[in-house]
Amino acid sequence: MTEESRKSQKFFQGAKDSRLSVKLGRRWEKLIIQICDDYFFYEQVEDFNEPNLESWKKFDDGRDLSTYDFNSDGLGETKDLANNQKLAYRHRRISELYLQGLEALLTAEQLQEWQELYELTDSHTDGWLTAGRTILQSCIESSVSEGDGNGGSMGLGFTSLVNVLVTSGSLIPSLVKILLFKLNKFISHEHVYSSTEVGKLQCFQWIRQRFDSPQPKFCVIGDGLDECEAAEALKWPFIKIDPQPYGHFRLPELSVQVIDNYMRVIYGDDDCST
Repeated sequence: MTEESRKSQKFFQGAKDSRLSVKLGRRWEKLIIQICDDYFFYEQVEDFNEPNLESWKKFDDGRDLSTYDFNSDGLGETKDLANNQKLAYRHRRISELYLQGLEALLTAEQLQEWQELYELTDSHTDGWLTAGRTILQSCIESSVSEGDGNGGSMGLGFTSLVNVLVTSGSLIPSLVKILLFKLNKFISHEHVYSSTEVGKLQCFQWIRQRFDSPQPKFCVIGDGLDECEAAEALKWPFIKIDPQPYGHFRLPELSVQVIDNYMRVIYGDDDCST
């Protein structure tokens, strides 16, 4: 057994019950759809998917929505100016709900279902949900480190760090998933992009334009061919997450040091800025 295999073995706890996997997946699907429809206007905005919440800001006049009736404002099926404004109101409200968090939205029964499902899934996947939160937290902590005392940098050495999510799923369900997977603390709603309509490369290009700090540096982490090809096109480092039980890079094994090493291969030894 290779060293990588031995390392993976401490995370992988043996073959999984496929029936339980399907059951958990269906429970997640039901909960996601329920929250999307009950709180995030998904039935109303499903056919108006945009790559980013910021896309709607140009139609928003800043109207006070505290007494606005979303159910009787006459939202139509076309993208004319009147409808775009109504859609902008909904997406502004979605941003507010994201910032508010699910704990303030869900019923006691839904909260119990969420917590139980999260714990069951984390256990069933050998800690993938916890690992996702841990690596994002580690990157943030590394970005505020001051150095090792010997003229070197500790961890990534970022002067500023932003976590951005680019997903092939629709925008609103993806925002709900982030909340359910407890990643909203690390990913702001304006930094979530849906590539459904435009593709990963276009989203990456928008992200590059958006972060105009001096010499910004990027690193892509994912498991798909499309983000790999997009990263290669922009000459960004790409770390492929391997879902296989003895894969070289399973999520629980990903560390700040691994990310740092990949970035130094592309950018050299200078501290990273974004």
